[in-house]
Order: sequence, then C-alpha cells, then structure tokens
Amino acid sequence: MDPGALLARSYPLPDGGRVRLRLLRRSDAAAVRVLLATAWAVPDDLELQRLLRFDPRRRLAIAAVSLRARGEALLGAGAIDLAPGAEPDLIVVDPDHGAALEELIAGALRARARRRAA
Repeated sequence: MDPGALLARSYPLPDGGRVRLRLLRRSDAAAVRVLLATAWAVPDDLELQRLLRFDPRRRLAIAAVSLRARGEALLGAGAIDLAPGAEPDLIVVDPDHGAALEELIAGALRARARRRAA
C-alpha cells in the first residue's frame, strides 16, 4: 500500500463495494459513536474527543467511508500513534464488512506510521 495515496483513492471490498480512506473529522462524532457501540460499548465523551481531535504530526485517525445516495456511510475507523514500531491502538469496523476492511485499515495505519518514522 502506498501511504502517500492513502487518502486519494478508493479500495475494493470483497462484497463488490468500495471504500475511501480519509482522516476522521469532528463531524463524524455521531457516526463514530454508533460504530463503536456496535463493536463493543458506547464510548464516553473523553474517549470520543481523543479519537476525533488529534495532532496529525503525532497521531493518525482515519475513517473508511462508502458513498451512498445520501452522502457517506462510516464503515470503519482506526487510529495509531506515529512512532517507530507503533501498532494501531483502535480498529473498529461495521460487522457486515469484517476482516477485509479491518486489514485494509490496519495496513493503511501501519504504512503511514512507517512512512512518518522514516
């Protein structure tokens, strides 16, 4: 994966759909809360704000979105500290999209962290 092109292209999913990876935004708060609730538990406001407000020089938080008739649908999210050898500390995906989307997000996060460390 080319981490430089991370936010500039779409990626295929096994079900035939496509997702685009982009930075998480504060406006994603409601969708992230719903996504996290389906995965494990409803996050408190501090956890949610930590995920959505980050210094892009030190941390990366991305969203996997799919275009729908009424805009974007958030299918997954992930975050990683941009440090040498870092591993993603959060990856959550819509249960309908499972392992393939999880691997895409994890790979993108790791590639960007490696590129930043180099």
